[in-house]
Amino acid sequence: MNDIQIDYFMAVATNLSFTKTSEELYVSQPAISRQIAVMEKELGVKLFTRNNKKTELTKAGELYFELFKNYKADFIETKKKALSFEDKNNRVFRIGFLEGWDLYDYVPAIISRFNEVYPDIKVLINCCGIKELSTLILTDGLDVAISMKNSVEGIPEIETIDLCSIGKTIVYSKRKYGEGEYTPYDFKDTVFFAPYSVVDRVVSKAISDCMKGYDFMPKLQFVPNHESMITCVRNGMGAAITDEWVWANYAEDIGVIPIDAKDMISILLMKSNHDPVTRFMVDVLDDTYKELNGNT
Repeated sequence: MNDIQIDYFMAVATNLSFTKTSEELYVSQPAISRQIAVMEKELGVKLFTRNNKKTELTKAGELYFELFKNYKADFIETKKKALSFEDKNNRVFRIGFLEGWDLYDYVPAIISRFNEVYPDIKVLINCCGIKELSTLILTDGLDVAISMKNSVEGIPEIETIDLCSIGKTIVYSKRKYGEGEYTPYDFKDTVFFAPYSVVDRVVSKAISDCMKGYDFMPKLQFVPNHESMITCVRNGMGAAITDEWVWANYAEDIGVIPIDAKDMISILLMKSNHDPVTRFMVDVLDDTYKELNGNT
């Protein structure tokens, strides 16, 4: 039995759904089922009962859920204490941002301010997709992240600290469509590219929310990631909906149409994370943004 099997078991036991767990962890449902089966064989008991309608823990499963829940909490706490004994030069602080964001002024400023107080702690940046950010926070892969607040709705373990709201845009290729004064309706019959989510309805709902003030739902074409989406747009293959922080909004060959929609951007961290270094970074992220945008 290994940590991956325990993580899969805990996720399924929490969600009581193999499908939802597959969506959250970006792992196929058969792969999760195989690991659970191996775990059950090693333990010699069934952990779940499943039928077409629901998944439930067995009595043995409930016992192991309590065991591993305490184990995970104790392990994370012990890990933090052990790290505190190490030389500060070995510590790394991990921040996550959404892929595609242009934070050229913001990131250097926060690192500079952070290192004034903690000069021996190295800061690393991880840019990834919206679902991956929340997963990394939950699995201790990131200390803090900045992402869409609505991406972690329904995850009680994650604390959100509102940073700002940002607008949404439609982007398209000027090379294909020219410099005209376009409106969203001009792209009613155009393919809209979007980064692939484990289940397309996650992205579909977000786009639907953005377009609720208009009379159409875009025809969606899913691609592997944000970079693929922008590449398709730049090559005149269709349009996309982005937020105003995305670098493509400032590219010379990209046309931009503001739309009547906004997203709340929040700082994300585990509610159980009371590490003073993490809490200091949260203050740095908040204060630096406000100063750069004249909101002191």
